[in-house]
Amino acid sequence: MLTILKEKFMSFDDPNAVIIAELAVDSKTELPEADGIEGRILAQGTLAWEISTGDFYGLSSSGTWVNQTTGDVYDPTSEAQDGE
Repeated sequence: MLTILKEKFMSFDDPNAVIIAELAVDSKTELPEADGIEGRILAQGTLAWEISTGDFYGLSSSGTWVNQTTGDVYDPTSEAQDGE
């Protein structure tokens, strides 16, 4: 489950709000794509807490999530393609 803990409005990308957010997910496979939350586009610097492991991820400008401890990259677009 994805929960938005906090968000800061940056601008509009009509009709969506561009935000920097703090998120919580049960596992990294729930990390969204930058445009994966209805009505919002996540900006670089968005942070996510993976509750099952305690890891933190940061959203890069390329739309991938980077584990802030190990540097491992997680690409949510490849996960969506694998599930098809």
